[in-house]
Amino acid sequence: MSPGIVLAAVIVAIGAQVTRLLAPRRGNYVVAVVCAAAGLLIAELVALSGHGGPSLGTVHPAADAVGIALAEAVGLVLSAPRRLGGR
Repeated sequence: MSPGIVLAAVIVAIGAQVTRLLAPRRGNYVVAVVCAAAGLLIAELVALSGHGGPSLGTVHPAADAVGIALAEAVGLVLSAPRRLGGR
């Protein structure tokens, strides 16, 4: 297995765990992992186009952290419990 894939999996796991620590009651863990993976994928695509900053092997940790943070924020907003009745 490529070290880049292992590092990407570790970055996704860390991103999902940080989300669970910062917002433990918002969304479930599967949503956090899916958002982290989507954020990493989008960040790597942006990084490959030349806007990702320094790389560590085949991944770009700075771009990945930003991409995961944005994807997790969007996921938390979309998976937030809805309040009915205006209360």
